[in-house]
Amino acid sequence: MAAGMGGLEGLLGGLAAGGALDAIWENPMVANIAFHPSKIEPSYLDSTGPIRDGTFDTSDGNKISYRFYVPSSMKPKIVVYFFHGNAEVCTAMDDIAEMLHAHGAALLSIDYRGYAWGTGQPSLKKLCADADQCFTASEGLLAAAGFADARRVVFGRSIGATCAVHLAQKRARKVHGLIVDSGLMSIKQLPTVQMLGPMVFQGNTEMFQQLPEPFDTLGKLPAVGCPALVMHGDKDEIVPYTQAVQCHDALKTPAKKLQCWVGATHNDVWCLYAEPWRHEVKTLLEQALEFENSFPAGALVETHSLSAAELNGLQGRILGPEKDRLRVELPVGVKALKPSNLKLLDEEPEKGADDFPIGATVEAHSLSSADLNGRRGKVLGPQNERVQVEFEDGKKALKPCNLKVVECRFLKDPDELVAQSCEVALATIAYWKAWEELEARIAGDA
Repeated sequence: MAAGMGGLEGLLGGLAAGGALDAIWENPMVANIAFHPSKIEPSYLDSTGPIRDGTFDTSDGNKISYRFYVPSSMKPKIVVYFFHGNAEVCTAMDDIAEMLHAHGAALLSIDYRGYAWGTGQPSLKKLCADADQCFTASEGLLAAAGFADARRVVFGRSIGATCAVHLAQKRARKVHGLIVDSGLMSIKQLPTVQMLGPMVFQGNTEMFQQLPEPFDTLGKLPAVGCPALVMHGDKDEIVPYTQAVQCHDALKTPAKKLQCWVGATHNDVWCLYAEPWRHEVKTLLEQALEFENSFPAGALVETHSLSAAELNGLQGRILGPEKDRLRVELPVGVKALKPSNLKLLDEEPEKGADDFPIGATVEAHSLSSADLNGRRGKVLGPQNERVQVEFEDGKKALKPCNLKVVECRFLKDPDELVAQSCEVALATIAYWKAWEELEARIAGDA
């Protein structure tokens, strides 16, 4: 065990020094703990009936399974995008689909890579990017079904909340409602991770604290402008209720609600509160039908008619709502302005780190280091809010605004990136074996 943990300590020290400590989230051992996928075969492929199975393609060649539940007696006004928990699957949504149909909504239940009839391996770092690609691909699915003009509501349960919040923030122009059900906001704050995380780092709590979250879900919430419903059991033993409070507090949309299910744990809310749960969801759907968003997060706007003349004519990006105002990032700083003082120039947000597919060829521009401008390299993946690019003489983490995609030839084997963390995986396996032996000895002594 000493040799294995020593190797882990050395590697983690190197990762910390090199600024790539978050590579641990791509560790296969971590993925095995975070995800519990089930493999099943589709039952309704190529169906045009009330239940339809299929897959969405990812940019690296994998497929993500989905099940589309369509009301048979009406054209839905809303399509609910549902992202399930880590041990669930897209097909186990019959009861929820029936309830949504009763309220005039269709249900698009989306898996994660490696689940059901999908391909690839589950990945924390790819979770949000995959959700975004599925959202784009779903436009064709909805158009073919005749639902192109339906409102979109994103619904995330447990780990699925990371996908729902991501889409509500990034696709603000098209998302009209957000539901967070027993939602995960922070992996590092989970009780299990709080206990075991520092042990994996050999008691180095400072290094554990430096480890960045793989999703930054809490950081995305202030940009959400649509109506939002946050529901959570106050006895949740897996994702503590405090994460629901953090979620609600971080939301800046004026139409938000925190619903506490007293006495409920992570997996029994539906059993204890079925009817009140249905009522809350129905209310959110009604709000989504009424919601309009003229200034979505990420939109480019210009200021006008302000009493402070020096602010007029400035351009900036919408950051999100602030009560009856909008937070705008201007050259002079962030200002909370009335919608009437803003002119929409471009409602499409700037590209983020997840918008650059792994393996794509990009060209650098507008950098202060003139020697980098015009150079081309391969995208290795997102690194926090930047994009890691491999040039001929080394790797650079650059802002999305300084990159332009010139060619998209994706990596045939995305797992070769994960292979770089094999030493971490082997050392972690040694740790877990030692942990199990210790638990066995404790049980024996008892």
